[in-house]
Amino acid sequence: MKEPMDFVVLRGDRRQNLLCDLLVADGHRAQLVPEPEKWGMENLPPPGAFLVTAKASAALREAALQYGFTLLEYGNLPSFQEENGAITAEGALQTAMKHRLRTVRGSEALVIGYGGIGKPLASLLKGMNCAGVSVAVRREELLWVLKGEGYRGLLSRDLEDQAGEYDLIFNTVPELLLTRPVLEQLRPGTLVVDLASKPGGVDWEAARQLNVKAVHALALPGQLTPVSGAMAIRNAVYELCKEERYAR
Repeated sequence: MKEPMDFVVLRGDRRQNLLCDLLVADGHRAQLVPEPEKWGMENLPPPGAFLVTAKASAALREAALQYGFTLLEYGNLPSFQEENGAITAEGALQTAMKHRLRTVRGSEALVIGYGGIGKPLASLLKGMNCAGVSVAVRREELLWVLKGEGYRGLLSRDLEDQAGEYDLIFNTVPELLLTRPVLEQLRPGTLVVDLASKPGGVDWEAARQLNVKAVHALALPGQLTPVSGAMAIRNAVYELCKEERYAR
């Protein structure tokens, strides 16, 4: 077995608890810790431990330096983003099926954004035999890419003119694109699943007033598939550990 390592995992959702279990099962030492203002030397691992977090705040960076921990920030790691995006895409479909009275199959679906979540989500929708899958993007040059991959592409600036063609819309862009004028064009019964970080990409007050069913689905890996989410973090942690050791 490889030499055991010490890990400090910043508390979050169920994924962090399961991550500790996975690391211990691999023969390492791991424990959850709260935010740094609640730290105390009596319950922390020894200096040199790896401090695991998606993205470190200034306070966490300062505390890690003070206690001699090596930060492992996995949130921006490309391999993690790809794996986490695929997991989130599955969760988005699960969310849609929970909030609809119809199957995804046969739906006219729109995905806004073609990044780490939008790309695997569009692929899943196409595989589920939707009547059509469209993807809205900002840059015109991506329209040819989308056409080559079997999607109908449209520009996000044209959403107001075309939003009424869909009965299932997923937003992955953290920008207000589903404005009141766009929401006013939606078909009755259209479901909007917003996957973007707060405040999201929906005019929530307009959605309420227009009786549009919109769901802000955040942190889906932690809510719906925490084991897979924890495994994705573990993979990222080990990759970062290797990079850290090579850097030394």
